[in-house]
Amino acid sequence: MRVGLGMDFHRLVQGRRLVLGGVVVPHELGLAGHSDADVLAHAVCDALLGAARLGDIGRHFPPADPTFKDISSTELLARVRELLEGRGFVPLQVDAVLVAERPPVAPHAASMEARMAAELGLLPEQVSVKATTSEGMGALGRGEGMAAWAVALVRTSEEYPRT
Repeated sequence: MRVGLGMDFHRLVQGRRLVLGGVVVPHELGLAGHSDADVLAHAVCDALLGAARLGDIGRHFPPADPTFKDISSTELLARVRELLEGRGFVPLQVDAVLVAERPPVAPHAASMEARMAAELGLLPEQVSVKATTSEGMGALGRGEGMAAWAVALVRTSEEYPRT
């Protein structure tokens, strides 16, 4: 088994929808980015890639590549799963935390867990989404952006035994 850590930050801006964990969350601002800027899914992607020693999300889905312009981050999760499987790994569990002053995440957490789990071939019980605030401190506390951290556990596939 291997563990990976991922983190991501995005600014909040006018004129974009807010997508978190593959779920559109009602809010007057959205996250800026080349893809749909789903900060939570991006942190999960990096955690999974890190666990398998496959680099980071920018290496596989570069922001300069027009192929990934406005792509759904749940599509990126599915592609990360394929990358892992190609290297003989399967995800086992994901634990993620979103840092945002608002909107409240708790009403959407179960939907986020289910959406990301579906893309990763996991049960919703194998994905945990939590949220916290930064207690008004710094740029995140002023509501200028959001951040997310994630930890992922992967194991080797029985098809690719490792010693």
